[in-house]
Amino acid sequence: MQMSPVITLVLSIAFGAAALFGARLWLSSSEPDAVRSVEVAAPAEPPKAPVLIATRSIPRGVSVSPDWFSVEERPVSAIPPGSFDSREALEESGESRRTLIDIAAGQPLSNAMLLSPGMRASLSAKIEPGYRAFTIRTTAVSGVGGFVLPGDRVDVIFTEDAAPDSKVLKLVSKVLLQNVEVLGVDLNDDMTGEQPDVFETATLSVSLDQAQKLSVASQTGTLSLALRGSADDAFEQAELVSLREEEQPRKSVYVAPRPRPLQPKAPVSSTIEVVLGEDISQHVVPASQ
Repeated sequence: MQMSPVITLVLSIAFGAAALFGARLWLSSSEPDAVRSVEVAAPAEPPKAPVLIATRSIPRGVSVSPDWFSVEERPVSAIPPGSFDSREALEESGESRRTLIDIAAGQPLSNAMLLSPGMRASLSAKIEPGYRAFTIRTTAVSGVGGFVLPGDRVDVIFTEDAAPDSKVLKLVSKVLLQNVEVLGVDLNDDMTGEQPDVFETATLSVSLDQAQKLSVASQTGTLSLALRGSADDAFEQAELVSLREEEQPRKSVYVAPRPRPLQPKAPVSSTIEVVLGEDISQHVVPASQ
């Protein structure tokens, strides 16, 4: 039996709709789950705390005034220990607080930057308990060309002549002290300075025993400084270093003979006789030249 074109058309539409619906079901089952929207929380702001900040440059050795500071909120990790959180806290810390170092504008104020009430801004305030300040002479060479600054750490090298009575110069060198803090060079003890300069003296922070060693060594030989790296705090076992005798013949030094004192010449004299009547006398008189 032959089907009507109308029925054929209806069936085609029905089959097409069924195929389309089945395809949609298959595609929907094969697609991954819908992407879920996830809210990412913004990083938490670091905790802050109030701190006194210098509003001007403050030189070393002056009495601080609370009016020179303002209170600002800074991250806790950027606040140095011993800082002041208000002007009242600075006033309560004691009267006549003087600055130990120069304070730059915008720098947080801490207790380590100030002297105790009544103390002077002298070098003695920087010396740690049990240590002494000892000064040695230096040259442009022994002072590392002037690149040693207050606050640096150095090793002290001692050089002497091990055979002063020999005809051959025998120099020996050894590390006398290690990792010694430099308190000042000449009259400069500014720990914040960055300008190198040649100096003639260096003041070191040493123990009493080390000061005695330096005192003896400075009279028997020469002392030189070796600048250490800022991150180097290790102690090394250094051996005594000497030059071989045949390499360093002692230079002959002409020593002029001492002039002999002039001896006064003995006076040249003669004896004469003087006759006065029957009296005869003898007299010693200088001889004629």
